[in-house]
Amino acid sequence: MVYLTVLLVVSFATTGVVFGLLDPLPMPDILRECYRYRTENISVSEMTSQSLNSFCITDFLSQTVLLRPQREISNTSILYAQELVRRVIQRVETGSRSKRHVRERKEVRTLTRAEWNTFTTRLNILKRPVMLANGEQFVPYDAISDIHMPPYILLAAHIGPNFLGWHRVYLLLLEEALGVALPYWDSRLDFDMVEPTDSILWSPEFFGQGFGVVNNGPFAGWITPQGINLIRNIGNDGSLITDEQVLGILIQGSHYEVTEPIPRLSIERVHDGPHVWVDGQLSALATAPQEPVFFLHHAFVDYIWYLFRNSLRMEYPGIDPQYDYPLKGNVLHAPNAPMIPFNNLRNIQGYNNYFESRTAYAPSPTCPDCGRSPYLTCNVTIGRCRSLSVAEFSPAMLASFGAAAAFAGATAAVGQLRAQTLVQQVGPLPIGSRFRVFSRDPRTRGDTLPNAPLAASRKRRSISNDSSVNEEKLQTTSMKSMRRVEDPQINKPYLNTFVLNGVSDVNLWVFIPVKVIYEKPSDTSGSMDGSPKNIYSQTPDNNGTSLEEKTIPASSHKCRVSGSGASKVYVQTDGIDYSGRYKDYAVVDERLSISSSMTYVGVKNPKHGAAQFYMSSFDSCGHVCKPKCLLNGKYSACSGTFQITSSSPLMYGVTVDEAVRELWDIEEALPAVAPQGKAPVVFTCKMYSDWPWELS
Repeated sequence: MVYLTVLLVVSFATTGVVFGLLDPLPMPDILRECYRYRTENISVSEMTSQSLNSFCITDFLSQTVLLRPQREISNTSILYAQELVRRVIQRVETGSRSKRHVRERKEVRTLTRAEWNTFTTRLNILKRPVMLANGEQFVPYDAISDIHMPPYILLAAHIGPNFLGWHRVYLLLLEEALGVALPYWDSRLDFDMVEPTDSILWSPEFFGQGFGVVNNGPFAGWITPQGINLIRNIGNDGSLITDEQVLGILIQGSHYEVTEPIPRLSIERVHDGPHVWVDGQLSALATAPQEPVFFLHHAFVDYIWYLFRNSLRMEYPGIDPQYDYPLKGNVLHAPNAPMIPFNNLRNIQGYNNYFESRTAYAPSPTCPDCGRSPYLTCNVTIGRCRSLSVAEFSPAMLASFGAAAAFAGATAAVGQLRAQTLVQQVGPLPIGSRFRVFSRDPRTRGDTLPNAPLAASRKRRSISNDSSVNEEKLQTTSMKSMRRVEDPQINKPYLNTFVLNGVSDVNLWVFIPVKVIYEKPSDTSGSMDGSPKNIYSQTPDNNGTSLEEKTIPASSHKCRVSGSGASKVYVQTDGIDYSGRYKDYAVVDERLSISSSMTYVGVKNPKHGAAQFYMSSFDSCGHVCKPKCLLNGKYSACSGTFQITSSSPLMYGVTVDEAVRELWDIEEALPAVAPQGKAPVVFTCKMYSDWPWELS
């Protein structure tokens, strides 16, 4: 591998201009091949480049997970999970002669208050520490969430046909620990809202708040094994599941057509969108089950699979779904390979009808009565139910459900006894990457917000109070659809967890200054609504008589331009030889022909050895920006892949403040002056008429 030397010109407040070293690297082969393969038969006008960018980055991180350190999972957790699976199998075998062991899963908004309170009370009981016989504390819920974490499990349960069966067993495992059925979250009911982040689900009535630290609702105060709070940043990137996606899956004729790898519309790929949409812990493979919403989302994914299997039986009578296990994916997805870590099962057994038969699904609510839920209403325009917003909901609507507090309290002791008994029966036990998203909700602004300690939070800039948009069918389209309306995300808090190799510690990170240059796509002056008057590049031919229209890249249909012109451009780093993601944004002015701004992104502190990472950037309408690196005083195109070292003089800051002062001359008695040095990396953001990656 050839390493290029880049001279960085930086300015220190105390030492003046100095030079530092940064090594650009070639783009990793797996990542480059993903970009190349996925762009071969699709135009830049058909899909936003950020959708494909996010997919390929997560695909790369998933395939190379064994190259990065991971937090160890204890033997206690593995043995606990295996005991739960043994009980599931025993219940399945007993249930083959009786229907009384079948649990019915309902859409979460159709539960009675008693049912919801029972479910959340038992979840909270599982989250309480239990003392083991050897004197150590054991948290049953954390043990279950940890099962999803180790590298081999990530490889064996994702990007292949075993994704469906493995997660079906995983859901049954939690149900066994709870003793009640999981509800499912049909996110289609939220997608059809004008603004899904306003859904009643993201209130104390159900999941608790959707922005920042979860400090209300039934999961308030939950602490992850890394010692940090649950964090969400809903609606910033990704997409909730759409009715069109589900219908597209149900018309397929085999599991080969709906499982990874390869197909453009798989159940797994559709499932990725809400992980990214909720963000926080839910957006990373290794931490996703730490967020209890994970299990409600996956229960809906399992419901889609349930519908698909029934569709196969009806439309293709010769296909038995339990034997229709496709031969694809890595060797860990082979049909007869052990279902890690449930080694008493084989992958193909996850497709077996007897696992399916232990769960009944109440149909998703439909018009006109929408399951008689006080939290849903029928959207007569599209003929589908949608969730009520917090503003639309009135507590008086709950009258038909009755009081449930006494019932919830009565079940708490039963659930606690069940959890403790199971751990005691196991006995004294020995102690021994982000989701891709191939589709984006057009209402998002691309700001997938990683998690951070509350102390590291910062408030977003206030723009205006106008948040009105018309309800319409959402789809990817051109910049013609831009309107100057308020972005509902722009004033929300931005948090990072600073989790690196399974440990949350801000001291494990350093910060690199990055410059963003944003070019306005077209002249919007004189436009009554702020939309571009002309987004074509018109070039006269040799005779000056004809015009050539440039390809228009896809943008979010409701790509919002705020009334002030303020917009965000995001810069993200992903570790190659370490596990960790950091993201921040630069604020640009979309009213100007060209606007530039600075941001400071975190990477692994290289004081204990060089670190490699991939840096990417995208604007608020889903357009990927191109990186340039400083070489011999000039900027040249580069891949965005880097190696950072601790060689002196340093070209990063141990804190953000230190990184700022490397470029800016800030004195107490004087105003800050423009940067005297140059940022090591610059991203240029514009509406490129071709895919933005250099793949040669």
